[in-house]
Amino acid sequence: MRVRLEARPEPGTHLDLSCERPDLHRFTALELKYLTRSWSGELEGERYDLRNQWAQDTRGYDVVKDISRVERFVAGRPGSDGAVVVITNDPYYWGPKLRGHGTTNAEAFRIGEGTVLSGLREWGPKTGAGTNKGRQVAIPLRGTYTLRWQDYSTVVISGTRATRFRLLVVPVRPEGSP
Repeated sequence: MRVRLEARPEPGTHLDLSCERPDLHRFTALELKYLTRSWSGELEGERYDLRNQWAQDTRGYDVVKDISRVERFVAGRPGSDGAVVVITNDPYYWGPKLRGHGTTNAEAFRIGEGTVLSGLREWGPKTGAGTNKGRQVAIPLRGTYTLRWQDYSTVVISGTRATRFRLLVVPVRPEGSP
């Protein structure tokens, strides 16, 4: 298998990870996201200092954009598939929308448990220029994706609160594939 990091399979397209088996006519495109909330500690002799990335609305945009990018890669390529993989310790991403907050300008980019993504995803009409700077373009999705988070790990270190990491895998297949 040929594995490439930061592959550029075609002009204007890059993928975090590309896996190819030319002898089997199989291609897999992977986009990876690691979205962190502040946490520091030492685990099994390794030191971790995770920064608080905040800006969950723009990071959600980036996840949706990755889904669209993988869709473009697998479209019309028999034997291809892909996935977007997200790992986070920030419950904002997988949790339910806060009650009483109504529809937000970033609603199209929420990636919480059970969210269904499809069609054209775009910012709400009152989105500030600072929020969507560099991310103004609406994102078309060809497929429909129901998001399901699963537990990845829980880190427990004496003297600190437990930190839960969760995983989201969004499989992407060519149109018409099961």
